[in-house]
Formats: sequence, C-alpha cells, structure tokens
Amino acid sequence: MEEINRGDVVELKSGGPKMTVVYKMTSGWKCAWFINGEIRSADFSTESLKKV
Repeated sequence: MEEINRGDVVELKSGGPKMTVVYKMTSGWKCAWFINGEIRSADFSTESLKKV
C-alpha cells in the first residue's frame, strides 16, 4: 500500500471526488474537498483511500 501523507490528493477506492488529506487521526485521515464552491470534510480509514 502506498503511504499517505498530509497534503496528498486522494480518493475513495470506491470512487468519488478528489480530496486533500488535512491531517492524521488515530483511526485514519481527515480529508477535505469542494462541492459547488463549498468546502466539505470527513474522516476516512487509511484502507478506504488511494492516492491519485
């Protein structure tokens, strides 16, 4: 598995928008992305993400 770091651009392995990794959490990563000019964020497990 390719290592993920802050600032990397990632997406869910199942697809979806490109997201920027904001910071590492105990259980995974906080990621942020834009939809129609509005910023969104959510927490994702490392196993669910891939670098793009």
